[in-house]
Amino acid sequence: MTTFQDEKTDRLMFQKLTQILGLTLPADREQAIYEGYAGLRTMADGQRRPRTAASEPAGTFDPTTIGRGAEQ
Repeated sequence: MTTFQDEKTDRLMFQKLTQILGLTLPADREQAIYEGYAGLRTMADGQRRPRTAASEPAGTFDPTTIGRGAEQ
């Protein structure tokens, strides 16, 4: 769970980002847009963590089951 300081920092980063991009957000939608931004940041941070090869196994398939008219 985020602390108050983390949430405050995220809010400032969000405001700075929208300012840099020249975005004018409707006041009644700004909170919802911020919550979406915060959720995406959380997901992106989860993707950036180190992983081992075992945690990302390659996809496997049976070539005889691919294609139209494949005999099964």
